[in-house]
Amino acid sequence: TEYVIQEGDNFISAMEQFNYSFEESMEIVEASADVFDLTSIKLGKTVRLVSHDGVPFFLDYEPNSNIMIQVDLQNNYETKELPIPYDITIKQSEVIIEDSLFMSGLGIGLDEKLIIQFADIFAWEVDFATQIQTGDKAIILYEKRSRNGKDAGTGAILYGAMTTSGETSYAYQYTNTVGDIYYFNENGEALVREFLKAPLSYSRVSSGYTYARFHPVTQRTSPHRAIDYAAPIGTPIMAVADGTVTFSGWSGGYGNLIRVRHNSVYETGYAHLSRLKVRSGESVKQGDVIGLVGSTGWSTGPHLHYEVKVRGQLQNPLTIDFPKGDPIPEEEREEFNKQKEQIESLLK
Repeated sequence: TEYVIQEGDNFISAMEQFNYSFEESMEIVEASADVFDLTSIKLGKTVRLVSHDGVPFFLDYEPNSNIMIQVDLQNNYETKELPIPYDITIKQSEVIIEDSLFMSGLGIGLDEKLIIQFADIFAWEVDFATQIQTGDKAIILYEKRSRNGKDAGTGAILYGAMTTSGETSYAYQYTNTVGDIYYFNENGEALVREFLKAPLSYSRVSSGYTYARFHPVTQRTSPHRAIDYAAPIGTPIMAVADGTVTFSGWSGGYGNLIRVRHNSVYETGYAHLSRLKVRSGESVKQGDVIGLVGSTGWSTGPHLHYEVKVRGQLQNPLTIDFPKGDPIPEEEREEFNKQKEQIESLLK
């Protein structure tokens, strides 16, 4: 028996649909607390009661598309987190870029989640807002899922290749002995690096808002020594690497400006912000939201001016060779090569 969570529902009211009392429902909540907080069930999700001959055996709830929370109603409400069972087929798609990865991917029938997932894997390698050109190519090897004969979307990406300006970056999925999943290139070097390629998440700007733009005030095209990303006001801006905020405030033509020193070599700047979310002296981590896109200072429209200094000198963020991630541990090299060969055997 299934019940879909409605507006105003909570776990107690949902369980009333299965004739469970307040006291019984609270016992379930308390027994399962160490595994999952059942009071956090969400609108539109389904609670499923599994019974046999009128006797309830299990209560199932799926908080996302990967896991199921299962409560054993016959065994002191013992609660487990289980992987959702899917039927898996392996698919391979090739995207030839005509305008953007996002629009070109949608054009051949890929879903948004898969495109964003692919871009996230390559977030340290490619700036999809400024580096992509017509004719560039993406190859994606991924899981296609079904359940009870019905389409259930896409699963993990096993392999990706992104070719831009004649250079190709590769990503191989690797699962270590404890089940953690990582992505490495063909040489076993981690795709995760000390610096992100761009300060805006691809999922926030994939609809085509973002591009390197000619600056109407300074009459310069910004990619020479900085990058201007046109994006809607309020788009979150991320710190591209760990560091310390050296300045956060108003700075004339820059408008609201944040500068972050990452080490003795690298410093990044983020200008024209509508809102500052960090203060001078604060420490930040890679991916932390430090401000929001705006149009303050010398600006004729909402955008982010992003610049990088290397040993005090401005350089084009797209051409800087940031430090590579850690390679596969030597003791895992053999297993990585084995998994890599298995993936390559699936490629068309």
